[in-house]
Amino acid sequence: MKPVVVRRSAVRMWAMAIGGIPLVILGVDVLTQRRITDALREILFRPEDTQIFEARDVIWAIVILAVGLLFAVWGVKELLFPSLVLRADAEGLTLNVRGPFQPAVLVPWAQIDDIGTGTVDDDGAFLEVLWIRFLAGHRVPSEPWGSRWLEPSTLALLSGDWEIRPSEIVESVIDIALESAREGAIEG
Repeated sequence: MKPVVVRRSAVRMWAMAIGGIPLVILGVDVLTQRRITDALREILFRPEDTQIFEARDVIWAIVILAVGLLFAVWGVKELLFPSLVLRADAEGLTLNVRGPFQPAVLVPWAQIDDIGTGTVDDDGAFLEVLWIRFLAGHRVPSEPWGSRWLEPSTLALLSGDWEIRPSEIVESVIDIALESAREGAIEG
C-alpha cells in the first residue's frame, strides 16, 4: 500500500519567496541610499511639498525589511525542504497541525471516524478543505495550525497552499484506511 503524502505547493512557495524580494529592496533602500524612494518622492510630490523622512519611516522600513526577509527565507526553505502537510499510511494520518517548528501529529486509524472534502466560508471566500471526524482520544491540539475545528470532533484542514487538491486524494486516503483496517482484522 503506497502512502499518500501532501506537501505545500512549490508554485505558491516560489511566489512567496519572490514576493518578499521587493519588500527587501524597498526596506534596504530606505535604510541606505534612498534612490528608489527619492525618485518616487519626486514623481509624487511637487518640489515645494516634498516630504522628509522621519524616525517612523525608518521604523517602517525595518518592519518591511523583516517581513520581506521572512517571506523570502520561508519560501526558499519550503522550496528546498518542503514541509509535510498530511501523510496517510498503514499507521494512520500524520498531520502538521502543531505549528511550523513542531513535530507532526500521528492519529491512528482507530481514532478516525470519517474523512471527506467540502468547503468552508471564510468571510465570503469559500475555501476547499479536507475534513476529518475523530473519535474520542485523538491527539490534535485545540488550536490547530493551518486548520480549524468545524465541530468539537471535526477538523477541517485548509488546503489553499497544498500541491494536491483534497478532492484528488480523499479516495486514496480512505482506501489506505480500509486496507489498514482489513490487515488489522486479519492479524487480530
